[in-house]
Amino acid sequence: MKSVSFCLSLILWTSLTFASSLTPVVTSNEKVPEALRAYFNYLDQHPKTLGFLGDADHGEIGIVLDKEKIFDIEQRTGRKVGIVAEDNYWLWINDAVKFPNGKYGVYGRLLWRQSLTGATGVAVMAVLPNGKIVLNRNFRHATRSWEYELPRGGVNIGETVEDAAVREVKEETGMIIDQLQLLGEIAGDSGVTNGIMPVFFAKVVAQQEAQPEDSEAIAAIESFSVDELKKGFIDGYLVVTVNQQACKIPLRDPYLAFAILQTDIRMSFKK
Repeated sequence: MKSVSFCLSLILWTSLTFASSLTPVVTSNEKVPEALRAYFNYLDQHPKTLGFLGDADHGEIGIVLDKEKIFDIEQRTGRKVGIVAEDNYWLWINDAVKFPNGKYGVYGRLLWRQSLTGATGVAVMAVLPNGKIVLNRNFRHATRSWEYELPRGGVNIGETVEDAAVREVKEETGMIIDQLQLLGEIAGDSGVTNGIMPVFFAKVVAQQEAQPEDSEAIAAIESFSVDELKKGFIDGYLVVTVNQQACKIPLRDPYLAFAILQTDIRMSFKK
């Protein structure tokens, strides 16, 4: 049954991707908001990133492209469809959708602008010769809190994910890494964003001076054993000394948890 479902989805994706003919044709006489015009342009120009249109009849959340239906959905929900806002980093999109239960609505999503051309970013579990894992203790604006996290960051235009991994670790920690191994990919928040990030394992072979970006608030580069990190995930924090005081710094980085799990699984299969 899984193979049949996959084939059906593949057929639907092929047919719907082909059909820019399904995208409403907007004439100069039609009063279509600029946000909606821009939305249709993004759908046409970046079908891979903006994605599989889906089919509610097959249990998916289907994107509605019929212009009249979109206007009807907007009136009933009181929400605008199209590009809500955009800048150099983000696209905020509201899609008109049909849900698997047959009802219609509006579903919002945030897209990294980087995703229009490639990977949104990389994360790296860099391991020291003593086996300890390197973490940043940094202040995160979104959570308004200090966090222990793996080094991670964006991929520059024309840069491979491997090159980005080496660069990000060097910039944030000053460490030179080697023997990169891809552990897998993780969707950090699939309910809101489209960011799917590769996570690498690497060995630290040298140390230089860190050169973090202006937007980064990294207070320290520290290392912990796997056992310390597993206990930290159970507790929800790591206890460290900051300004001669014991502090509980949250440990809840999904990329680190994923990397440790992947490493454990791979080692168990080798036994």
